[in-house]
Amino acid sequence: MTERIGKIQTIKGLIEKDELGITHMHEHIFINYLDYFEKPNEQELKMCCLGGGSGSGNSNSNKTIEDLSNEKISLINNHWVQYNYNKNLHNLQLNEMEIAIRELEMFKRNGGSTIVEVTTKGIGRDPLQCLKVSQELNINIVMGAGYYLDKSISQFVQSMTEKQMEDEIVKQCLIGIDDTSIKAGIIGEVGCSFPLTNNEKKSLIASAKAQQRTGLSISIHPGRSQTAPLEIIQILKDSGADLSRVIIGHIDRTIHDINILLETAKTGCILEFDLFGMEISHYPFGGEVGMPSDNQRIEWIYQLIKHGYGENIVISHDIYTKHRLVSYGGHGYSHILFNIIPRMKKFGYSDTDINNILINNPKRLLTIIK
Repeated sequence: MTERIGKIQTIKGLIEKDELGITHMHEHIFINYLDYFEKPNEQELKMCCLGGGSGSGNSNSNKTIEDLSNEKISLINNHWVQYNYNKNLHNLQLNEMEIAIRELEMFKRNGGSTIVEVTTKGIGRDPLQCLKVSQELNINIVMGAGYYLDKSISQFVQSMTEKQMEDEIVKQCLIGIDDTSIKAGIIGEVGCSFPLTNNEKKSLIASAKAQQRTGLSISIHPGRSQTAPLEIIQILKDSGADLSRVIIGHIDRTIHDINILLETAKTGCILEFDLFGMEISHYPFGGEVGMPSDNQRIEWIYQLIKHGYGENIVISHDIYTKHRLVSYGGHGYSHILFNIIPRMKKFGYSDTDINNILINNPKRLLTIIK
C-alpha cells in the first residue's frame, strides 16, 4: 500500500504526479446511457420529417417515432438531437473504438494529457476498452469506482449493505474493476438523485468510508436542485469524508444562485464546472432549469477565483452522447483547450488561474494520500 502514496493510479498503473499534465476531470469514453432514454412524441416527429417536394423522391414524411428513436445522427436531425439528446437511442451510446481513438487523438494533439473516465457501475463502464485507447494513444486515463444513479444500480445494490458496497468500491480501487486487474484512481461519479433514494444514501456513505481506506478523491453527480450539493456534502461529512477531496460535479446545471454557490464553496469541497460545450439552454433532464452558456461558466468561475476559491475548481465537458463528439458534429474533448482557454485569458484569467484549474488542482485531487 505504501508504494501508492504520492502517486496517481491510471488505467495502466501508478504514475508520478508530475506526469499527469493537462487533465479533464469528468469525461466518458465508453458509456451506455439507454436507461435514460425518453420516447419522442408526435410533435417532434413532425419537426424531423423533411418533405422533399413534388417528385423529389427525398421525402421522409412516412417516418415513425420508432424511426426517429433509432436513426443515426445526420444533418437533417442534428438540431433535434442536440435539443433532445435523450430521445435518440443511437446518441445515448459511446461504443465505437475507432471514433474514441480519433476523438482523443485530437485531445492529445491540442495539449491534453489525462482523461478522468468517471463511468461507474450501471452505465456500461468498460475498463478493457479504455485500456486499449490509453495504450494506442499513450494518454493517461483514470477510471472511476462506485455506483451511478438508483435507476441504473438498484438491481445490483438493493440487497447490499453499506459495508458490502464499501468493500466493493475498495476492491475496485485496490484489486481491480469487475474481473480485471485495472484499478480505479477516483471514487465516482457517485450518482445522486433529488431527492436522494435509500440506495443512493447507502452509496454515498459507502463512498465516504471507501475514501478513508483508499486515499482517493470522490466525484459526485448531484441531484438537480440547488440545495442538493449541500445535503450530499453533509452526509459525506457525517460519514467521515475529507471534503477537500470531494468534487461536486455538474455545478453549472445545478447552482445558479451566487450565494448558494459561495455557501457550497465554503464547505471546502471542489466545484466542478464540467459541461463546457453544452450551449443549448434547453436541458432535457432539468425541468424548468436551463443550461448556462460557456460565457456564463467563465464568468462564474472568475467570480469564484476572485472570492479566493481558485484552488477549488476543476473543469471538463462530461461528454456522454455522440452528438457532442467532433465525429458527429459536436465540439469534442478539445473544446476547452482550443476555445475556452483563449476566452478565459481575454476575460482576465491569469496563467496561474488556468494552470490551477487544468493541472495543479487535478494533480492534488488525484494524488493518493494513503
